Amino acid sequence: MNHLHAAQIMATDCLCFRARRTARAITRAYDAALRPTGLQATQVTLMSAIALGPDGAQPMARLSEVLALEISTLTRNLRALEKAGLVTITRSEADRRVRVAQLTEAGTIRLSNALPYWKQAHNEVVAALGPDTAAALHTALDETAQAMADTRQGE
Repeated sequence: MNHLHAAQIMATDCLCFRARRTARAITRAYDAALRPTGLQATQVTLMSAIALGPDGAQPMARLSEVLALEISTLTRNLRALEKAGLVTITRSEADRRVRVAQLTEAGTIRLSNALPYWKQAHNEVVAALGPDTAAALHTALDETAQAMADTRQGE
């Protein structure tokens, strides 16, 4: 019975459970809308993070930090984009030890073409939540990510 008690407490109180469930539900909506582009929501997120870097490129460590991903997971996710010809991974001119991800021309076109589908998904999610709840969730998620990053930096 001890495991049942533990499960009840975790199911009732667990923020991780709720965050992951919510993330999966929202991701499903974006994935469905993005299906015609051949990209998944996680890929569009990753490509956007790369594009926002100086000169449209990001060092792997910075991407890892921005996306809160382990380098190994980031590398695995980038591999599919690289194989599709949407991203290249090179070495930094300034420091050859640093790997840098950059969108290819095909990647920039694909990301631009994904925008209307992304907007459709975004509008559907905001409509489902209501604008006030969507704005509050946006703020709460940003504050949570920052608080957790600050906690990790203190380790």
